[in-house]
Amino acid sequence: MAIEITVPRLGWSMEEGIFAAWLKDDGDPVQPGEPLFALESEKVTMEVDSLDNGLLHIPAGAPEVGAVVTVGQLLGYILQPGEPKPALALPSAPPDRHTPASPRARAAAKQLGVDIAAVTPRPGAARIIEADVVNAKPQPSRAAIAARMEDAFRAPHFYLHADANVEALVRIRNEHRPASYNDFLIKAIAVALTRHPRINAYWHNGAVVPRTTHHVALAAQIGSTLYTPVIQNPAEKSLAQIARERELAMQSPTATVAASATLSNLGPFGVDRFEAILNPPQSVIVAAGRIARRPVVENDQVVARLTLPISLSVDHRVADGIPAAAFLQTLIGILESPEATYNEWE
Repeated sequence: MAIEITVPRLGWSMEEGIFAAWLKDDGDPVQPGEPLFALESEKVTMEVDSLDNGLLHIPAGAPEVGAVVTVGQLLGYILQPGEPKPALALPSAPPDRHTPASPRARAAAKQLGVDIAAVTPRPGAARIIEADVVNAKPQPSRAAIAARMEDAFRAPHFYLHADANVEALVRIRNEHRPASYNDFLIKAIAVALTRHPRINAYWHNGAVVPRTTHHVALAAQIGSTLYTPVIQNPAEKSLAQIARERELAMQSPTATVAASATLSNLGPFGVDRFEAILNPPQSVIVAAGRIARRPVVENDQVVARLTLPISLSVDHRVADGIPAAAFLQTLIGILESPEATYNEWE
């Protein structure tokens, strides 16, 4: 008797997936435990093993690669040698009401609040991918971004620069691998803000207004648009909490609370150092460059050390050079002696 091959449930919430590939050809012998086909769920692509032995039969009407399939849907059969093929072929799958989409695209649609049925793939593509979803989300126009940048430059900036010896920071980060350098930097900035209330302020109606919170924003490029999602009061939180909140903030990147400062990190893109533009009404933005081995002088000897270039852009209406330098000095000290500041990963 023909043994049916059906779509398994790869997770408790799975109702459908994408048929990725047959891993055997029609008529091939199969054994229990051998990979039979690949299936994409919302989170993973998995090879599904055969539970029986026999010969694979892929009938007419079987789902094609990239087709959306539902849990329990019939895909094919395993037959015994000499066993007749089923008289009835698989019914043709009903036409999709939407273009097949990758699991990452479906996840992005949920995160960004995009109706996946309204998304169209790139010209010539047969399936929606994550980039299609991101590009489909209504985004601020470049003119609006340009206007905000012009507003930022109306504030009188000045810039400070320093390099942090991050040998210890790199070691700790490697011990807590799920944490990104952004998580460490976000916490360090917030802790420095708690120690320098003059910097944790902004200019409004001709006066300096102090803040009572220490929220930190992260400059992030999503698709073609610049966002600054906010992590709230990270000075009080562990790296694990910061990492989780950063991920959540990236899913809904439009800021809903006012931040005290912004982190802009171009180090992962090979940029050694740069000066960032203020994010009004904040009075400070921290620009982080690439972590690399650079020559430093220790005990009159030139040695190679892992260093992190930091640039500080400051609103001169809020703070003068000395308080800004003190803030930068504190930030560098936290990065160079992380054991005294960072909570355990958990």
